Amino acid sequence: MTNSTLVTPPRRKRPWSVTFFALAVLYLGIVNLARAWLALNGTSFERTLPLTMPLRYLGIGGLAWGCVFVVTAFGIWRVRPWARKVLLGAIVVYQLHIWINHWVYDTSVYSRQVWPFEAGISLMWTLVVWGFMNLPGIRRLF
Repeated sequence: MTNSTLVTPPRRKRPWSVTFFALAVLYLGIVNLARAWLALNGTSFERTLPLTMPLRYLGIGGLAWGCVFVVTAFGIWRVRPWARKVLLGAIVVYQLHIWINHWVYDTSVYSRQVWPFEAGISLMWTLVVWGFMNLPGIRRLF
């Protein structure tokens, strides 16, 4: 064995913008995990709400999305090529999941009145993630 085979590949330098973006994705994951905890823990407050969505469904969804975004955040932070692809797909499927929940579980007039605003938020999330991850420098980095 030679010394050249023991050398680890050079690490990619991570720009501060990627670190900040990874923190934002980590925050999204933690929020989903917190939502899962509250729903699955069955605190008395959630049980008193007149929800049309079952708490177990809300908890399992939050747990799944929380895990996806936490793992992806660490992949983004470590500049792993798979993390970029996972994030681009996950943000689209996440927004679709949110809208399926709206269509199935929104029952009040008010909740349907704010759909245009929420559609704008969904579009903004998708554009920000796709825009950032497709910047030429970021694409080369991953």
